[in-house]
Amino acid sequence: MGSPFWWLAAIHILTFQHRSCLVTGRLISSSPSSSIIGVIGESVVLPCHVVADNIPEVFSVQWIFHEQSQKINVSRYDGKNKKEKHDERYQGRTEFFHSEFRAGNMSLHLKNVRSSDKGSYTCVISFNDTYHDVLIELQVAAKGGVPSIFLKSHMKQGIGLTCHAAGWFPKPEVIWLDGQGQVRKELSTTKMTMMPAGLYSVATSMNLNPGSDMEVSCRIVNNLLNTTSESRVLISDIFFPSISKWLITLLVILCLSMVLISTVFSKLRSNHKKTVSSVKAKMEMEEEKNQLKSMIEGEKTKNRAAKSKLKKRFGRLKAELDFWEARSHAVPITVNPDCRVLELQVPGAPHAESNATGPNAPSPVPVLVGKEGFAAGKRYWEVEVGQQQDWVLGVVREKGRQEEEGTRPGEDYWALHRSQGEIFSSEGDRRIRKQQMSNSVIGVLLDLEEGQVNFYEAEQMGVMVRMPLRLGKESAEMFYPFLSKTEGTHTPLVLPVLIPVPLETL
Repeated sequence: MGSPFWWLAAIHILTFQHRSCLVTGRLISSSPSSSIIGVIGESVVLPCHVVADNIPEVFSVQWIFHEQSQKINVSRYDGKNKKEKHDERYQGRTEFFHSEFRAGNMSLHLKNVRSSDKGSYTCVISFNDTYHDVLIELQVAAKGGVPSIFLKSHMKQGIGLTCHAAGWFPKPEVIWLDGQGQVRKELSTTKMTMMPAGLYSVATSMNLNPGSDMEVSCRIVNNLLNTTSESRVLISDIFFPSISKWLITLLVILCLSMVLISTVFSKLRSNHKKTVSSVKAKMEMEEEKNQLKSMIEGEKTKNRAAKSKLKKRFGRLKAELDFWEARSHAVPITVNPDCRVLELQVPGAPHAESNATGPNAPSPVPVLVGKEGFAAGKRYWEVEVGQQQDWVLGVVREKGRQEEEGTRPGEDYWALHRSQGEIFSSEGDRRIRKQQMSNSVIGVLLDLEEGQVNFYEAEQMGVMVRMPLRLGKESAEMFYPFLSKTEGTHTPLVLPVLIPVPLETL
C-alpha cells in the first residue's frame, strides 16, 4: 500500500478521470431534454446540437425510439464509412443534415409524421472515446375537418342534433354552445372512434328543448395544438308544433293593426292641408336661410378685401418707417475732386474702355470717391442722379493704403448702376426694374452693424435693393462712398441731408 508504484498508479488513474471529464464536458447540448410537437402528415425536426471545440470527421450519431420496453434504432450515421442505416418503419422518412455535422447539428428530419411516431427519442453522439445523449419527447397531433351538424330526430319534446368530425389526434374536446357563445346546459353524449390511419372520428349528440336558444354551435378543440374548428346552425321555429298557435295570434294582431292603420290614414288625410302649408313654410325658411348665407359670404368678401388693403397700407407704413430710421443716420459727404478708375463688373457701364459686353465682364469706370471713410456704425447719404440714362453709385471698401506709387490697394464694392434706362445691382448682376426710373434721388445706407448696404428711392421712401456686406477680419477696413463721373453731361451730386433726431429703438 505504501509503495511508490501504488501512488504513481493512483495519480495516473485520477489524471485520466479528470481529462475524461474535461473532454466529456465539452460535449454540451443546448437542450439536453425537450418536448416538441409534430403535425401528422407533415415534417418535424428532432433537435440535437453539440457544442465542441472540434468535431472530427470520424464520429457516429444514432437516434433511438423507446417503444414500451424495447428500443428501435430509427437512424444511424457512421462517420467512418459515411453510411446511414434506417429502421423499416422509418425507411424513406428520415435524413440527417450532413452539411451541418461539423457545426454540431446532429438533428434528425422526420417526414410524414404518423400517430405511431409519438414517444421518446434519444440522440447518442460518440467520438474521441466519449459520448453524449439527448432525450427528446415527440408529441403528435392533427387538426381534423370542420364538424357537420345533422338533425337526428324531431320529437314533441324537442329536436335531436348530431355533430360529426373526423381526422383529429389526440382525442379532442367537444363543446356545444348557444348563440351568445356560452356552454349549453343540455346533456350531450360523445363517442370517439379510432380510424385505420390512427386518427379519431368524433360523434356527439344532444337534445334541443322547446323554448331554448335556437342558435347552436358545435366546437371541436385540440388542446395540444391550441386550435379549434366550429360549425353553427339556426333552428327554425317551424320544427316545433306550438308555433302554429303563435301564428294565429300574430294574424289576429296583424288584422287589428290594419284597422288601426286605416284609421290613422284617414286622420292623416284630413290633416293633409296643414302638412302642405308646413312644407311651404319650411321652404320659405330655407330660402331666407340661403339669402342670409349669401349676405354673410358677401360680408366675408368685403372683410377680406379690407384686410388685404390694411396689410398693404401697413407694409407701406413699415417701409416708410424703415426709410426714416435710415435717414436718421444721415452724415455730410464730400467727394475728392480727383477722378479715380475702378474695375467694376457693370454691364453697359458709361465710358468703359473695354469692348466686353457680357454681364460679368469687368470695365474700368471713372468715379469720384468720398473723402470720409467709415469703419463702424450706420451712415446715410443721398445722391441726385436726375434723369440720366447711365450712372453708377455705391460703397467701396479699401483694405489699407500703400505708399508706393503705381500700386493700388485691394478693393471691394457694392454698387447700383443704370444702363440704357434699366437699373442693375452688382450682387449677381440682378436686374432691379425694367421701366423708366421716375425718381431722381437715391438714398444709400451703409449699415456696418447689420452688415449690409441698402439703396432707397428717396422720393418714394422705399427700398430698392439690400446687399449683404462681406466683412473681413482686418481692423483697418474702411468703407467710402463713390459715384460715377460723366464727361460732357451732368455728374450726379451728393445732396446735403437735413440730419433729423435719431429714432429710438423699439
